[in-house]
Amino acid sequence: MRKLIKITCILFSLILFYNSNTYAQDVKVGAELGYGTQIESIGIGAGAVLGLTDNIRGAADLKIFFPDSPSGVTNSFWELNANIHYLFLKKVNTKVYGLAGLNYATQKASSGGYSISNSEAGLNLGGGAEFGMGFGALFAEVKYALSNYDQFDLNAGLRFGF
Repeated sequence: MRKLIKITCILFSLILFYNSNTYAQDVKVGAELGYGTQIESIGIGAGAVLGLTDNIRGAADLKIFFPDSPSGVTNSFWELNANIHYLFLKKVNTKVYGLAGLNYATQKASSGGYSISNSEAGLNLGGGAEFGMGFGALFAEVKYALSNYDQFDLNAGLRFGF
């Protein structure tokens, strides 16, 4: 897992360095609230979006879910996503995009000194929209993670550009 995070950070750093030398780019960071259908839980996350070309953006986010746990059991679930956004519509305050990318999810349950965990890699497919609000951009996104979890995510949040 640490290797995956390091590789993702290195790739985004290289893209950022490359793009900073070619043209002015669109960089946004933000927070989101989501719901995962497989684990039936609400999650919170943080992420970044980086403009690569006029119609293509790279995006990465980390989301932590809060699944229900029976008494005496600790249950956790989180996912890391690296996606590419293709902008179908680019207006002054509105962007509509499709997305595809990679998903890495981990679930862990502990009780009475025993622990079990499972990690799965998968593919993301989905889309979203972003609406400029002057101080930032409100966004909504739906995606389906194709893996053993097969989770459908509904997300909304706020991104701030710089």
